[in-house]
Amino acid sequence: MSRAIALVLAAALVLTGCEALAGALPNAPPEPQPCARIYNAAQCTAITDAAALQLGTTREDVVSVEVVPDPTPEVRDGVTVLQTLGGAPRMNLLVTLAAGTVHQVSMCGGVSMEPQCVADPHLIADSVTQGGYHDVPEGSSPVPSAAADALTEATGLHIDRLDIPIGHTGRTEVVLGMARLPNGLLTTADFELVDAWPADLSIVDGRVTLEVRSTEDGKPIQNIYAHGWRTGTESVEAVLVFEVFWFEPGATLSIRDVVVR
Repeated sequence: MSRAIALVLAAALVLTGCEALAGALPNAPPEPQPCARIYNAAQCTAITDAAALQLGTTREDVVSVEVVPDPTPEVRDGVTVLQTLGGAPRMNLLVTLAAGTVHQVSMCGGVSMEPQCVADPHLIADSVTQGGYHDVPEGSSPVPSAAADALTEATGLHIDRLDIPIGHTGRTEVVLGMARLPNGLLTTADFELVDAWPADLSIVDGRVTLEVRSTEDGKPIQNIYAHGWRTGTESVEAVLVFEVFWFEPGATLSIRDVVVR
């Protein structure tokens, strides 16, 4: 073997050894991992849809999603430096599309409960009476209770079950029916989802909202104090609102136990 060849081989071995050592260094950045190695199938589907939505594309256009691990903790003078952040850390992803392009996407973090951020993805049945409807500004007088005659004239809305066919993506509004509130005061606006995580349907943010809108102006009632006390009864309509991101032909969103009064 010539001296020149021996030198080349020796250099190659040195480079290979250095690369191996570099890969074994404790501070070497961790490699991205396929979503399925980190999260369950349902959460990976939710992550894929959320990433596609951010990128303005479709579920079918996403070829792969890789999870970028958190950086290796810094070590100072032999002591590992840990950072404490409020809530859960953000999820960082590398998303490859059908065209071959790779995009960096971040989501979740903090206390987010959207489907892509939790181990048990599920749709959220939301309504005004589950939120801040009864909040009254500090120091304000409480809104009077409903009068007896208004309670007698009021009518509620009750639906045992309703199957809603899904025929398009985007925002969807479904009028469920009418009710008359005593003195404009809303007591209950509730419903349940038959399937908490349908396999043939994906809804943006996983949120299905029951809005109660006054027929006087068509706006949703959001707060008892802001809406105010009305004379007699007030006509309202109950509207189910959600945004479809993806669906299979024949998909339905089924709700039950709707109560508005």
